[in-house]
Amino acid sequence: MSDEILEDNDKFKSFLSKVSQYKRAIVIVIILLITAISLFLFFNLRNENKNILASEQFNLAKILIQNDNKDEAKRMLVEIVKDSNKFYSPLSLNLIIDQELEKDPKKIYELFDEVISIKKIDKENINLIKIKKALFLTQHRDEEQEIIKILNPIINSESIWRGTAIKILGDYFLYKGENLKSEEYYKLLRIKENE
Repeated sequence: MSDEILEDNDKFKSFLSKVSQYKRAIVIVIILLITAISLFLFFNLRNENKNILASEQFNLAKILIQNDNKDEAKRMLVEIVKDSNKFYSPLSLNLIIDQELEKDPKKIYELFDEVISIKKIDKENINLIKIKKALFLTQHRDEEQEIIKILNPIINSESIWRGTAIKILGDYFLYKGENLKSEEYYKLLRIKENE
């Protein structure tokens, strides 16, 4: 029994000796872990506060619209779009368009680009925003090449919005009286639906 105690005591001394050899490395690792955890918590809290602020500004902008203070609402909504919030920036852009707060199609086009460039938005939601941008272009600027440029990547992908993009181009060319192009897209749509 005493041999076991001596052996345990030797193991403990050996452990302490190794700890004292690597004391500096252990302290550095502990400091790095504490720093990493602190930074993670800080950025998490900061992002949460940014989301709360965007939410409050968005709701205030909706109230301003109801109170017919559209210029101030537009200013706030544009600011939210430019803050690149993955949830409230697209909502703000939609509200700007739905309430016709911005009359200049070029500025709305730029706001679309701002929202599309947000890295935190998932691919399918970006594709939906691109579809809305293409629809906006069909209504406000007749730029066939730009519309095709926006929708072709969606059409050539496995996106859930592929059929919608094909239909939009088919309808667009039908409206323009370009029946051959329109029929090509409708044929592609029928093939997609039969898959």
